[in-house]
Amino acid sequence: MPPADQSHPFATFPATAGKGLRPYYTPGLTTDNYTTFAGQMTTPVPYYASEHDDFIDQRAAARELVNYTVLKFLTTAMSCPFEVSKTLLQVQYMPHEDVEVVAAKSSDDHEEFKPDADEFSEEEEDNDDFYGTGTSNTMTLNHDDPEFKQPMDVDANGYVIRKSVYDESTRPTYQLKPLDGGVWQGIGRLLKQPHEGWRALFKGQYTNWLYEIAHLFFQPTLEGTLNDLFDLYDDTIPLVHLDRVGPNLATLVGSNLIVGFLLSPLELIRTRLMVQSASPLHRKYKGPLHAFKTILAEEGGLSGLYLSAHNLVPTVLYHTITPLLQNTTPLIIDRVFKISASDSPFLYSLAELGLNTLEIAITLPLDTIRKRMQCQIRSRTPGKKRFAPIVALRPVPYTGVMDAYYSILKEEGGRRKKGKKRGMFTGWGLRGLYQGFSMQCSSNVVLFVLHAINGVEDDYEDF
Repeated sequence: MPPADQSHPFATFPATAGKGLRPYYTPGLTTDNYTTFAGQMTTPVPYYASEHDDFIDQRAAARELVNYTVLKFLTTAMSCPFEVSKTLLQVQYMPHEDVEVVAAKSSDDHEEFKPDADEFSEEEEDNDDFYGTGTSNTMTLNHDDPEFKQPMDVDANGYVIRKSVYDESTRPTYQLKPLDGGVWQGIGRLLKQPHEGWRALFKGQYTNWLYEIAHLFFQPTLEGTLNDLFDLYDDTIPLVHLDRVGPNLATLVGSNLIVGFLLSPLELIRTRLMVQSASPLHRKYKGPLHAFKTILAEEGGLSGLYLSAHNLVPTVLYHTITPLLQNTTPLIIDRVFKISASDSPFLYSLAELGLNTLEIAITLPLDTIRKRMQCQIRSRTPGKKRFAPIVALRPVPYTGVMDAYYSILKEEGGRRKKGKKRGMFTGWGLRGLYQGFSMQCSSNVVLFVLHAINGVEDDYEDF
């Protein structure tokens, strides 16, 4: 019988005793059970030595944890400008001019901007000549001027209703022009916008870092607990090496869903911090903690934060579909395409690129709808400030995921040229659902090229 290959992890040892050491020999800490020879005497390991080793391991683990959190903070800071610009592209409202939705008018069809005489006190009238020049500035604004009598549509709160997001005259000074040139244009506009500048490129960076770190700790812990509960294989074993992937895949997706749902307030706060204006006069949230307190006070507490229709359904869909697609990609490549990463690294990377692009095509519209609905504030207790977005949002809120999907397809298929007749499906398009698609595809292509170069170098070294 030829000797078994002991390098294989599942190899069996020969039944007969052969030359060499005993395969199951395991020396103990003391010399009571085994006969030792001169020069091979072992001394008992003191108890404090094991404690010292454990202390060293704990210090090493703590050091690695600190290094990882710092590295994660730096990586989120580097990607934050692109994430902010992509979020603004996703939430902005850029409809066709002939199907643009405007806010509802107030009970009066038109209101004139006339000053009310009761609003001016006698003290204010006496202070018109504050510098004692003998002249008064009350006549500098003529209330009979036709400019002040132009009829303007206002909403129930008295704010002027914008007839179009492309109208320059009614656009707030803190708001950007419509972004139609991609992520880099958004970054450039933010840098030039008053009260924004380079700091606006890092809105929500701290909140995003907290979300990433919390998700990193809670999701694997919950997945391991579920695997132990249902007596499944260890979660450290890749799914591609399992015969039955269904139960482990279910615990993986379920843990991502539960943790994503619990951390969804951080995602909501991150989106609103990115979208709100940084102007001190219009900024609603001062930071993550202030945003959390304000949302709890104005939008129905924890039940309104977690169970509201504009947050619950998109969160459940997004945190179910995204991990499912991400973790089934290796399974599809290995078991459907029959491509091995070790035998054909280039083909494996090419298949991975195609499936990752398909994942973006499926999840990006859902992410766009989710962020748009996160910007919808249905305040039960009106606050002191309105939410002032830096880009134009849809004035009429979406009623649900399907309504948002249908409305974006119908209203935001791209700006049409004036004078061109509109057919039944002329203005329909996917542009509004795929803002930021080119940026994510570009990052996937860069990763594919790097993996391909790495595979070529490995083949050259083997040769």
